[in-house]
Amino acid sequence: MITENASDSSLSFRPINLDQDSDVCVHFFEDMLLCAFGCPQQLHGPEGRQRYLQSLQKKTAEVPGGVVHAWDETRIAGQIEMSRLKTAPAVGYIHFFYLTPEWRSRGAGKLLLAYATNFLAGLGCERMRLSVSETNQRAAQFYSHHGWTDIGPRQDKPDCACA
Repeated sequence: MITENASDSSLSFRPINLDQDSDVCVHFFEDMLLCAFGCPQQLHGPEGRQRYLQSLQKKTAEVPGGVVHAWDETRIAGQIEMSRLKTAPAVGYIHFFYLTPEWRSRGAGKLLLAYATNFLAGLGCERMRLSVSETNQRAAQFYSHHGWTDIGPRQDKPDCACA
């Protein structure tokens, strides 16, 4: 088997194209739910799919450039969804942070995090937050390793810790 270190590669970031890549977005979201919670519980049936795609349309309209795909040379390798907190505009929020399985544990997460940090700083954000399921230890360790601090459970979703 030949492996490649992602730090030797680069990813490009492009706004998502929902007309072309809606199936990819849904697949990534379902995989994230599986990794975080053990099942794609929130996307059962076409209504869940449609709600998620509508939320992406709304996010792209509210924050142009805030929903992007990370591309290697030929394929989509990940997705990030970002905005500012409505209640605290100086705080950037990462709604969704995803890498395909073949890009995990290869340094690509640092690239996505750097992109998100730069993008949100460009919006005037001084801090960033995100939520991590307590059952997603791999993600929690990644964020901790990169300097994030657990600030406790979200008030609206007690099973998610905020960082």
